[in-house]
Amino acid sequence: MSPSLLRQRMSRRDDRPRTRQLAGPVAAWGAVALVAAGVGVSVGVNLTAGIAIAFLVFAFGVFVADPIVVVVLVVPGAILIQRVGGSSTNLSVADLLVFVGAIICLFHIEWRTAPQLKRFMWAIVWYQAVLLLVVVAHPFKGDILEWFHRFSYVGGSTLVGWVIATQGRARQAFRLYLWGAAVLALLAMEHAVTLHFQPAQWSVYQKNTIGAVMWTAVVIAQLNPPWARIRRAEAVVIEVLCLLGLLASQSRQAAILIVLALGLAVLINSEVRGRWKLVIFIAVPTLALVYESFVLAFQNNPQFNSVAIRFGQIDAAIHVWHQSPWLGLGMRFYNLPQYLSVTAPPNSLVDNLASTGVVGSLAFFFLVVFTMRSMAGLPRVYGTLGLVVLLAHYVDGLFDTFWIGSLSIIPFIVAGISLGMADADPRAERVPDLLATPVASDRPVRGRAAPGGLRSHGDGAEGGSSRIPSGPIPPGHDA
Repeated sequence: MSPSLLRQRMSRRDDRPRTRQLAGPVAAWGAVALVAAGVGVSVGVNLTAGIAIAFLVFAFGVFVADPIVVVVLVVPGAILIQRVGGSSTNLSVADLLVFVGAIICLFHIEWRTAPQLKRFMWAIVWYQAVLLLVVVAHPFKGDILEWFHRFSYVGGSTLVGWVIATQGRARQAFRLYLWGAAVLALLAMEHAVTLHFQPAQWSVYQKNTIGAVMWTAVVIAQLNPPWARIRRAEAVVIEVLCLLGLLASQSRQAAILIVLALGLAVLINSEVRGRWKLVIFIAVPTLALVYESFVLAFQNNPQFNSVAIRFGQIDAAIHVWHQSPWLGLGMRFYNLPQYLSVTAPPNSLVDNLASTGVVGSLAFFFLVVFTMRSMAGLPRVYGTLGLVVLLAHYVDGLFDTFWIGSLSIIPFIVAGISLGMADADPRAERVPDLLATPVASDRPVRGRAAPGGLRSHGDGAEGGSSRIPSGPIPPGHDA
């Protein structure tokens, strides 16, 4: 073979890899150009459709870049209870987010490394399995939809919290939620002033809805466990704003729940016990205001105050429950034409009794006992926050209709975060390192994440600590 022919063949071989290297970028940029052209045409034809398509493309890009971002956004998104899809589905923005987030989480969980999560989820699975009997007995649309809603609210929210914790994103999620609650508190204060200091409420944000957001934010900011790594000054600002937001909403039950949650935390956790004076400083005026509010309500309207109205709604639900005592009337039965005179019972026990009967009520009792037992078995440094928030949420259900719904998302997410922290560090071996490590900047650092967002990098950890926390690093922590 002549030297010239050999050089030609060698040059062709060199060109082939180069062509293949260019094929990928050309295809990618070609796809981007086509999508951009499609969005541009859509905007020209229909502005709303174009914006919607552009948003979906942006959301897809974020998901491809970092799927956990979508999961983290579920936490502040739990505040967004505006309805989507009409009254037929009774779906809110928060519902949609937690459903999508739970689906993503299923691809980031290794069940063999999640004993605490499995124990907690078994109670939810058994509860949902029993509710299938109710769906079979009353197969109307609202009953079927509510079965899926409850699985998403309780099970999906727990999965979201667990993945957030094990992926080292607890601090990011908590901060987004706390500042979202602070913004809602500012809006509540503005509405209260505009309404001449009447309870702040507008659109879907009823006073107890606002109160539910406020009490969870206050408890998270006040307890502020070391693994959350939220700066104390930041937590204090948010706590003060949310307490003022709670005052603007005038939600009595939310004020009681704050006292219950913080009081229980002081009793069970020695680290929190050192702040008992601050807890009393919050609890005493809060209970005094609640008592004064009840007195004024009974004096101004002795027959139609909130307590009397609740007892009337409970009595109506118990009256119709007798029509089907064992399997109830079906979830959301009060939306059926024959039961329009009955509203959603403002008590979780009566709600379960009327909706799911004696069988469903026993399953609900099992769910409460087993989930609380699971939370109580966690190391106190990780489990205290989840335990007190979940217990306060269950107690909240005894006084209002919010035991299950969009407002149940955050308590179960917090419980899931506590479970995730405990599964990542079952013997609490990293606690000394977490306590010793100062709060670092939010700048991402390459390395493997430990619970709470600490990352090792090079010869030191984020936040200035040169020690890598001891104990096993759970899977899925690569940055």
